[in-house]
Amino acid sequence: MLDKNLILQHIQEPEKITMLRHILDLPEIASRNYTVTASDFLDPYEQRLVQSILHHFPDVDAHFYPEGERERKIIVFSPPFVETSEEVVAFKFQPKEEVSHREVLGSIVSIGIERSKIGDIVIEDGVYVFAKREIANFIALTLTKIRHQPVKGELIPVDDVPVPEEPWLKNTAVVQSMRIDAVVRAVTHFSRDDIRGKLAKGFIKINFKSIKKAHEEVKPGDLLSVRGFGRIAVFDDIAVTKKGKVRFTYGTL
Repeated sequence: MLDKNLILQHIQEPEKITMLRHILDLPEIASRNYTVTASDFLDPYEQRLVQSILHHFPDVDAHFYPEGERERKIIVFSPPFVETSEEVVAFKFQPKEEVSHREVLGSIVSIGIERSKIGDIVIEDGVYVFAKREIANFIALTLTKIRHQPVKGELIPVDDVPVPEEPWLKNTAVVQSMRIDAVVRAVTHFSRDDIRGKLAKGFIKINFKSIKKAHEEVKPGDLLSVRGFGRIAVFDDIAVTKKGKVRFTYGTL
């Protein structure tokens, strides 16, 4: 039997250790019962953590799904020569008026569905929602309103969900250094105390990983998320000014 404590000794966050302990059971069950097992949806940081432990399970196949440019994915484990079933479904809703990502997610959570059972939410020519197959019938019967608008979910092929282009609003800022607290303050204009509090509570993330140290450095290409503000993309064009400060270009949604 694998020593889970040894496998997970490189992980620091208690909530991630709990999540990974559950996932460590899945390949063992797949191998022992000769069946397919699958996790709930994982964000990109959680996917990287899972990727770091997959080499401990050479006897089962593992792949993330849905494939392609999707943010939230599940990990599927299957023994060799066992055909995997579709563990993820996609719904399309067509509200008459425009709705936001937050409003869609709020409507889903309000009917008792856990966030981990839902994948990406895409708003294009309609509202598209990825979900675990195990709750497909519940969604079809229960998710009948989004922001007080009546809707009806239509099951569609997963590959038919469009991949959105995020409409970043570009801007520039100048900071003393690319410390996370300095970058967030320059973009959000939150007070130092607010930022200190958000860091302490894990409400600021770099590439989906909670950051609690104010001196953590932000690098070109990083994606930040700040509770109460949204996402910040840091682009590659970072330059040092004549006065020794740092000018960077960023995008917000």
